[in-house]
Amino acid sequence: MPPIDVDNLAPFLLLGGYNAADLWPTTNCAMPGWLLLALAPRWRHTAGLSLIGAIVSATIYTLTAISMIVADDGSGDDPDFMTLEGVASMFRDPTVVFLGWTHYVAYDALIGRWIVLDSIERGASLKVHYLLIVPCLFFALMLGPVGFILYISIVRTFFLRSGNESDTKEKSV
Repeated sequence: MPPIDVDNLAPFLLLGGYNAADLWPTTNCAMPGWLLLALAPRWRHTAGLSLIGAIVSATIYTLTAISMIVADDGSGDDPDFMTLEGVASMFRDPTVVFLGWTHYVAYDALIGRWIVLDSIERGASLKVHYLLIVPCLFFALMLGPVGFILYISIVRTFFLRSGNESDTKEKSV
C-alpha cells in the first residue's frame, strides 16, 4: 500500500485554515478527562472537567464536517454508505479519517463519562470503581462499544444496585 500524503491536505474553512494534519494533536484533548474518570471519579470537578475534551472534539468534528460540506466541489462523488466498498473508499482520504477519529474520540469520552456517573449514582464504592469500572473505561477508550457492553451487561447488572432503589446498600464484589 503506498504511503498516504498528509502534507498537502486541504484546509478547513471553519477551523482557521488548519487542515487535518495540523489539528491531529487535538484528538488527544479528551485524555485528561479519561484520567479524571479513572483516578478521581468522585472529585467534585471530575464530571465537568471530563466533559471538556468531548465538547472540544465534538466541536472540531462539527466544524470539520461543515467545512467539508461547504468545500464540496459538486463532482457528484457522494459516498455510498450502504456498501462496505463505499465506506472503505471514504476512509482512504486522511481528512475523512480525521473526521471519523474525532467522532470516535467525542462519543467514547461521553460513554466513559456516562459509565462513571451512572456507577456513582448506583452506589459503586471506590473498590468497585477500581476493580470493575476502570476496566470498562479502558475498553470504552480503546474499543468503544466493548466497554459499554461490559458495563451494561455485567457490572451494572450483577454488581450495582438499580437506579430506582431507595436503599444505598451496595452489592459486594
